[in-house]
Amino acid sequence: MANNALRKARDLPPNVRVALEVLLGRPLDKEETVSIQTYPTHEAPTGKEREESWKQLMDRIDQTAARAKEVSEVELDALIDEATEYVRHHAA
Repeated sequence: MANNALRKARDLPPNVRVALEVLLGRPLDKEETVSIQTYPTHEAPTGKEREESWKQLMDRIDQTAARAKEVSEVELDALIDEATEYVRHHAA
């Protein structure tokens, strides 16, 4: 059984389109593509599994930080500002 669907808004039945617009809180443009994905959820890890997940996350953060160690604070701030502006002006 499929866990995802990809459809052009113009091809959606009216009742489905209305339901998606209510869910999104805005009208759909007929040329927009709608993607729906379902997946099973799970409980958050606890105990040793949670500790290991935390360690893996911190290791990944450290690896990312190491790649940026030669970048100045001014340049990092500028990159963050640029990314923030991009998100503000390209949000769905």
